[in-house]
Order: sequence, then structure tokens, then C-alpha cells
Amino acid sequence: MDMTPRNGLGAELGFSYATLARRYEIASVRVDTSDVTPKFLLAGMGYARPARDGLGAGTPELEWRLRIGFATSHDEQELKADPDLGIERIIADGTGRYENFALLGRLPIGARDSVEIAGERRSDKATDVINIGGSNQALSESRDISAERNDFAIGWRHRWTGFEAEGAFRILKASGFNATANSFQDASGVIYGGEAEARWVPGPWTLVLHGERISGPLDVHRESLPDFHDRDASLPALLSAVRLGVGYSWPRTQVMVTGTYGREKLPFVSLAPTGTETVAYDSGFDPASDNEEFYGDIAVRYAFTPAIRVRLGLRMAWGDETLTLTDSGGTRPPRTLDVLRRGIFGGSFSDPLGSPEFGFFLGADFAIGTPSP
Repeated sequence: MDMTPRNGLGAELGFSYATLARRYEIASVRVDTSDVTPKFLLAGMGYARPARDGLGAGTPELEWRLRIGFATSHDEQELKADPDLGIERIIADGTGRYENFALLGRLPIGARDSVEIAGERRSDKATDVINIGGSNQALSESRDISAERNDFAIGWRHRWTGFEAEGAFRILKASGFNATANSFQDASGVIYGGEAEARWVPGPWTLVLHGERISGPLDVHRESLPDFHDRDASLPALLSAVRLGVGYSWPRTQVMVTGTYGREKLPFVSLAPTGTETVAYDSGFDPASDNEEFYGDIAVRYAFTPAIRVRLGLRMAWGDETLTLTDSGGTRPPRTLDVLRRGIFGGSFSDPLGSPEFGFFLGADFAIGTPSP
């Protein structure tokens, strides 16, 4: 969160809706689409004490905060048949849940420094039913799919007048699971990295630059038709991002606009797999995903009273993913799928915007007791 948190003791409550989508264009007349739509209820509570004597750029010198986010989600995938192109119909439908938690602690070390400890868990689990080439309402197989990310960080923040800088060591435990009747993929491991951040407040403006990189090997276990022999490997993973934010403050209103470039290299796909991928996995192909994505965010916060502030947030994202499929038997040539990270919302309204993935947030924070200045 790039906006300055409330001073004193406070609580937060919000709702969020998002679309996370992947599209593989097989031909000009056939597109294999898959999406996940989580609907979150979010709540949080925390305490903050601002830095003294104009030091820093809005980050409290003392802070603790707990946030939770629970969501139900709907999975949907469709590839329409085209006999002339040899394409059979593949559809999938299912439901899932998200269980997210975040905890932050910040303690002052003298007037200018703070030590920071943070932990975050993001978990998504879903069950889908899949129809591959069957008639309406036919069931070919079911799928259990999940992804989980647990982040831990310990860092140090130093403050100057109107400016601050932070660095942190990061540990990430990642896992991805995708299982049907005909294939099985399970990846997990602990990888390491770091982050750095700089914040500057010239007058009513706020400028933020943040970067992070985490990499290392994950242990991957795979099985599939025809013989379900064990395939175990240690494969590389990379998670990196750079974020630039610009904000402006009025007496009652704050606006923050951020742009983020992210890149992920993972030896699995555990979000919105397309029908083309499902058939490939079932026939013995192993995935390697390389996704580059840009996220644009805008957040507006307005104080109705010193005790009540309302926040509105919008996010749009555009990404390009290269999925390499390698035959586990070594007899078939590798395949490359160019997958677009694109969503459809509001009918044709999203077309002029390039059909981005879309996210929406509405929430408020409340002072507990007498609002702090």
C-alpha cells in the first residue's frame, strides 16, 4: 500500500472483484479462453505512529498491522469445436476459494531508522469439471488445482527530511498443484531474494520507486499417461517486479497512480489453464511458463470526517506469456503457446482498452477511539 496509513488505532473493511484471464488464439476464428473471477471480502486492523520532525516520506516509525482477505471464485474455460481445423470442443467449469493473510511489524531504532518484519500468505484452491470432445453435460475428468505463495521479509528503513529508503531480505515458499485423471503436477520449494524502495515527498506530491527479485530452484514432480512413471526435477523459478508510483494530496483527498512491470518464470501453470494445455498435460507434455505483465493502478481516498475515510481502487493489467511444452518421452518436438493475459469485462467496453484483466476495490478505514492527527 503506497498511501500513508491512518495514525493511531484503526480498522479497515473492503470488497474487491477481479478477473484473471488467459487467452490462446489457435486460429483467427478460434480462441481458447480461461478465466478466474474472485470476489473478496477484506478486513484489517492496525496501529501507526508517524515519524518525528518531518523525517521520512509517510511511512510510520512504529506500526503493526493485520489484514485478511477471503474470496469465493469461479473458474471458466471454453474452446469451441472446429471440424475443419481438427479442433474439438473443450470446456471446464468450477469453483474455488482464496485465503489471504498479511502481517506487518515496524519498530523504531532511534529517530531515523526502523526495522521491519512482514509476512504474507496468498492461497487459491479450486476444483473444476472438464469436458473434452463430449456432448453437452458430459464429464471427461475433474481437476484439482491450487497455488500458494508465502512471503517473509526482514528489512531496514532509514529516513531523511522528506525522503526515505528501505532494503529487505526476502524468503518465499511457493507451490503449484494441477491434477486430473490423466496427469499430475506438483511443484514446491523455498527461494530467496531481496527488495529495495525509495520514497520522496516534495510538498503535496509523493514519489515511490520499488523493486524486488526472488529466484531459485523448485522441486517438481510429474506423472501422466501413458504409464504414469515418476518424473522428478529441480527447475528454476523467478519472480521480479518494478513499481513506480506518483501521488498527490489535498486536505481531504489523496490520489495515487502506480505502474508495475512484473515477470514470472515458473515450471508450472496453476491459474486458469486453457483447454489446449489440459490436453497437452494429459498426453505427457511438461510446461515452463514465462510471463511478462504490466499493471496500472489508481487509488483515491477521501476523508468524510477525521474518523472515516473511503477508498476506491481500480486496476488494469496486460500481459504476454510464453508457454513452452516439452515432451516427457523425448519423441515429440517441443511446442510453444503464445498466451495473452487478457480479460473481457463490460462487453465491448474493454475492447478499446486492449481487453485488460480488471480489478475493483471499494473500502473504508475507521479510527478506533479519538482520531489521531
